[in-house]
Amino acid sequence: MIVANITPEKAWVREGIIPDFPNNRAPQFNLNDGEVFRVPVPKNSRADIQEQEIRDLEIDETLYYPEGYHPELLKEWPLDRDLIVPTEVLPESMKRGMGEKQRMVDEMREAHGLEPRSVHRKESADPYRDTRKDNTKQQ
Repeated sequence: MIVANITPEKAWVREGIIPDFPNNRAPQFNLNDGEVFRVPVPKNSRADIQEQEIRDLEIDETLYYPEGYHPELLKEWPLDRDLIVPTEVLPESMKRGMGEKQRMVDEMREAHGLEPRSVHRKESADPYRDTRKDNTKQQ
């Protein structure tokens, strides 16, 4: 990996170091089909925790994103409640990374003849499970 260091006085490149075994792990959830992924509504808005003076100093995104690439940045939470997403619509890569512990627990419990159990919550994280259209979880 090559790293570019840039300061107002100079710019240089160097070889970066990547650990063989990173110590970061994605948060773990039960992302099996029929469950939900819940993102809680933030307790504070950006304005609550950041001075207006700091927000006024923001650099225009068009100046630092490459041409043709401009992600939509969420500067304010778009909902007045938690974001609840059925796991069936999550990208497979997200399910693999954030559902690894659940898969391991499921395999171990099955090997010992035990019923599956969520690693995240005792009950479903979806308070609307019974009323959600196309519910795939068997009751």
